[in-house]
Amino acid sequence: MAERDLVQELHGTRPLRLLARTGLLDSRLLVPHGIVTDRHPDVHGEDRGDLAALAAAGVSVIHCPQTSLRYGQVLHSFDAYRRAGINLCPGTDSFPPDLIRGMDTGVHLAKAVDGRLDAAPAEHYAEAATLGGARALGRTDLGRLEPGAQADLVAFRLDDIRDGVQDDPVRTFLLNGTARQATHSVVAGRPVMTDGRIPGTDLPNLRRRAQTLFETMRAAYGERDLRRRGAGELFPPTFPPYEEIPR
Repeated sequence: MAERDLVQELHGTRPLRLLARTGLLDSRLLVPHGIVTDRHPDVHGEDRGDLAALAAAGVSVIHCPQTSLRYGQVLHSFDAYRRAGINLCPGTDSFPPDLIRGMDTGVHLAKAVDGRLDAAPAEHYAEAATLGGARALGRTDLGRLEPGAQADLVAFRLDDIRDGVQDDPVRTFLLNGTARQATHSVVAGRPVMTDGRIPGTDLPNLRRRAQTLFETMRAAYGERDLRRRGAGELFPPTFPPYEEIPR
């Protein structure tokens, strides 16, 4: 909302109209989140043309339900955007980059937002994650398995006792699984992951490097904090650290 208000103050118009004015509002535009439209309760709470404008321009919305929920936000709504003709493609935009967890979150949030159990069936999210992503890139050879398409696929296991009993495989996986169950990944016919392993990748070293970068970034937050608080104050532990009581 702060960004929307700032655009209105600086340019005298709404963000969508400014995008149209600058020529950016077309099928090459991929909008992350896309939450603050006129359907948002803090804007108008009803459809006043934003969704139709996005659909007419061929804009794709990268829907990140798990990240949005962490900030107390939600799309209003997956079904409404889909019915308006907007291309939706799920994204992660947070850690863990687990598209399956994000899709599961989106399915349930959609039910709560629309007040209907059929607001976002699992197959709609599966289609968005595959064909939706391909449409966003303008690639008819992605998102599907058929002659002439790229040989791209990911395989997951569903035989762990913790997966529970089996219903429809897609629905069962979204409800009970995570992306950590991936066993095989193939890109353009080339195996990238086999039996849960990525040949030629030193995962322990990658983890150490990532942790070092994260700690550097975490420490830098204090430099941008107006109150000049350190990382320990900005990111306090969930529980006080253990301290031995002196005898």
